[in-house]
Amino acid sequence: MTKPDRNDRYIGIVFCGGCNPRIDRGKIAAGIQAALEADGCRVAINSTAVDYIIYLSGCTANCALKYTCGTAPATVVAAATIDTAVVAAGDLVTEIVTKVRSFYEQLERQVSE
Repeated sequence: MTKPDRNDRYIGIVFCGGCNPRIDRGKIAAGIQAALEADGCRVAINSTAVDYIIYLSGCTANCALKYTCGTAPATVVAAATIDTAVVAAGDLVTEIVTKVRSFYEQLERQVSE
């Protein structure tokens, strides 16, 4: 098997409706998008036809995930939590990007074995 090209990494950021935001979803999404695109990934907004999804909800109701039918592997952000673990608001972008990178690194290890 050949090693996947980073340009094949297609990540979606799916937003909630924003009725009760406790975090700045737009700023967080922009930071995520900039970091991932710098890694050579493609990023789509509000699309689930991707290889990996970041559900970005402004509060703990988690509507981005609740009302979306994505089947790709995912990271779920609901207010200042990532996959139910509390994270300092200032660390959200870094932690989310780290999770995405870790997912792809694990895939690359599996391909090379």
